Amino acid sequence: MPISSRPAPAAPRTGGVFPARVHNDVAGAITSVVVVVLLPVLLALAALVVPGPGGNPLTSTGGLLRQASGDGIVLVVLVVLVSVLGGWRSVLVEDRPARSWWGITVLVAFVVVSALVVLTPTRSDASAYLGALALGTVAVALVEETVFRGALVAGLRRVAPEWLVWLATCLLFALAHALGSGGAFQLVTTFLLGSACYLARRVSGSLIGAVVVHAVYDAFLGYRTQTDGVPFLMSAAATLLLLVAAVAGLVVALRRPAR
Repeated sequence: MPISSRPAPAAPRTGGVFPARVHNDVAGAITSVVVVVLLPVLLALAALVVPGPGGNPLTSTGGLLRQASGDGIVLVVLVVLVSVLGGWRSVLVEDRPARSWWGITVLVAFVVVSALVVLTPTRSDASAYLGALALGTVAVALVEETVFRGALVAGLRRVAPEWLVWLATCLLFALAHALGSGGAFQLVTTFLLGSACYLARRVSGSLIGAVVVHAVYDAFLGYRTQTDGVPFLMSAAATLLLLVAAVAGLVVALRRPAR
């Protein structure tokens, strides 16, 4: 019998890309943006469920514990949502990690310099706050990085060049924080942090790198509220390294070849 020359059906191209169950690329990118828009709604609903003081969580132990509890609830919802939509690998893992030794070096330097803040003496009643700070910073970093450097990066890559993915994720990340607390300074600093976290994902090969950088940054901000003042050179060095890491994030984005 003659063998059929008909080619075998091709595997779906979007099978491993978030959201994997949305096969149209434009619809998939829009879905990832919807996840970003959904985040503040989920956080607001979680805040209604979890008791505790409102306002800036970094100002009190109770605020940090409330934030950690709320983010824990939101993280569970995000895990379910991403699992339903499909494409966890693209959310968590880089398909082509960047080879940038200077990018790795500046991120390691930022983490080390920021961690040195623990050498600054704290007030005698700071132990409870610092425990809550550790819990809160990890919870916030997991939630926000899963959304911005995870789902949003993976979804926008389906339709946009990498430099535009970098710009959109950093800008939306900054706007989300600036709208919450306001101020041009907040807008700039969170944009820089977003770019540094993008760099961390690219050079580490996974979302874990971005989570670490984000958590270290928030921990630095919170820890210094429990001291009589962090040395100027330490704060200046951490700020400068964050700026360099942000620039490196753009450079790495521009160097990533198209699919």
